[in-house]
Amino acid sequence: MIHLAAVSALLAAGCKGETKTVPDPQTAEDLKKCQEAKDQKDKLIASLTDEKAAWMREKGANTGNEIVVSIEGNVLTVKPGPVGVIQPLDPKKAGEASRQFIDVVAKSRGAIQKCYEQALKKDSTIQAKTITLTVEASFSAAGAYRDANFRPSLGGTFDACMKTVASKWALPQNSPAMTFKAQVSLTPS
Repeated sequence: MIHLAAVSALLAAGCKGETKTVPDPQTAEDLKKCQEAKDQKDKLIASLTDEKAAWMREKGANTGNEIVVSIEGNVLTVKPGPVGVIQPLDPKKAGEASRQFIDVVAKSRGAIQKCYEQALKKDSTIQAKTITLTVEASFSAAGAYRDANFRPSLGGTFDACMKTVASKWALPQNSPAMTFKAQVSLTPS
């Protein structure tokens, strides 16, 4: 029975010390790698956010100051831009800018027709049809052309030709930042 008492005393003496917790080395290494990956991700997000902001400033992207002017037939509609921030709008400026946009498109009518005729040569299905082309163009407050879209698309050649035509468009420098939509009727000649 002495042996049992000695073993119990030794066990009791060994348990009286402080408990020391040692993390698993693999878990510690995994945690370190995870933290490093998170830090890299945070740096990448910050970098991309800065790049996007710089790109938007460079391209003059809509910051809420833009309005959209739609011209369909004889109807002129003015709405706030896609951001949804309603800016005070001077109806005279919007009307004048709209007239100037219509003039720019009208002066480009010959070039637009040439783009259409190139598309006719490549796609025989549109030869017997009159097409109503919706032209949408955005301009900065300085009157500089920013971007344009055309619907319906008549193919890559047509779209590239129209982008070239639109890239030459400009409005007066004091124009509000605007996106215009107008319709152009295209008929085979």
